[in-house]
Amino acid sequence: MNGSGLGAKDKRLLYQFIINQLNEDGYLNAARLVSEVTSIPSTQQPPASVMGPPPTKNRLWNLIQMGLQKEREELNPNGIEPAATQSTANTNDDFMMEEPIFVIRTNLPGIDLDVNEPGRRMDVPIYNTKFITTHKNACRVAKFSPDGRLVATGSTDTSIKLLDVGKMKSYNQNKSEHGEDFAPAKPVIRTFYDHTEPINDLDFHPTAHVLASCARDNTVKFYDFSQATMKRGFRYIQESNNVRTINFHPSGDYLLVGTEQPTIRLYDIATSQAYISDRPKDQHAGPINQQLRYSVQGNIYVSCSKDGAIKVWDGVNNRVVTNIPKAHSGSDVSSVQISRNQKYILSSGKDSIFKIWELSTGRQLLMKNGPSTKNRLQVTWNWNEEMILTSEEATNTANVWDTRSGELVQKLSGHTNVVKWIASSSVEPAVVTCSTDHRARFWLDER
Repeated sequence: MNGSGLGAKDKRLLYQFIINQLNEDGYLNAARLVSEVTSIPSTQQPPASVMGPPPTKNRLWNLIQMGLQKEREELNPNGIEPAATQSTANTNDDFMMEEPIFVIRTNLPGIDLDVNEPGRRMDVPIYNTKFITTHKNACRVAKFSPDGRLVATGSTDTSIKLLDVGKMKSYNQNKSEHGEDFAPAKPVIRTFYDHTEPINDLDFHPTAHVLASCARDNTVKFYDFSQATMKRGFRYIQESNNVRTINFHPSGDYLLVGTEQPTIRLYDIATSQAYISDRPKDQHAGPINQQLRYSVQGNIYVSCSKDGAIKVWDGVNNRVVTNIPKAHSGSDVSSVQISRNQKYILSSGKDSIFKIWELSTGRQLLMKNGPSTKNRLQVTWNWNEEMILTSEEATNTANVWDTRSGELVQKLSGHTNVVKWIASSSVEPAVVTCSTDHRARFWLDER
């Protein structure tokens, strides 16, 4: 192949790959049209010698991945990959980093229920409140940064606060529960105001100084928190419905978006182009609930809905690989999460029950009732997945459970109204709870 372009043989080979991929993806009419225009039989396969013994499917996609990897290596000989590429439609300098700002640990511990631990002694955590921040209305959501150094909180008052975890850890919340936002340590380092309706979900970009938020005003907004004077987003995505949940791919190149509509969208960060599954039957039958979440590896993600179903999706072809209908006896599924080893799904619902599922089969492994029977639970694993953290609407508390036994080991008391959200750091025993008492409480196990 020379610099002037593709030769006739190269173009024919390219069209063979395109026709083959279209057939594999079910676009038979499109494949037939390309076949007719190029005079290449739709059943003809590209020669195996192009890439040695070929995989049975997705040869074009595999070649593209290999090519993109080669291009990245040539453009970034030091192995530093930008979060996104430049786009003529949007300026994405805010996503372009010379090096990742978060040092993300990939060897973090995780739960494996298949490993027996004879004589295991439960390491019971002792969480204590270290800091409280107060919004002007209900605090609805919190999110830790990938390296655990920052945490963001979102409120019904439409504000978002960004807090320094190190400063909160050094503060002592034992004496007073008022005026802590103005403590000498000043843990609140930014406050953003750009939404016009309550905040639903938050997420940190994995490699850039960017925080993303979504809200009932039908938008997703992006904030550059490296700019001290920046109070508003530098970019946004406009949806047609209430945006309920968002999650960045671990690479930072894509963003999952779930709304009041049942169709999940995947946005390319570089171009703002939205993609949906090519199989409509895979979509939910009701609004997407929090949380829509990727696995740590990013090759799969999990969703839940008001239709009562949990779905596990292939992160490459955007198709469902595991479906659990009526996961909580038909009740809304309020939150889901994938374990680090991708063996398990943790879920909770409006039936006040949390469950652990085998991801590959959808088989239920553990079911535990909360203290009440008709309230919404929100659930997450703690930093090493040895404990499960749940909100508890009936008692204004958050509860800590042993993952293996399902035993309740601690109640986190202090809120004066309903606990709506609980977030856990992925690197240490730190937790944030959010409540309709307008407060977010930062908890730490200092043993």
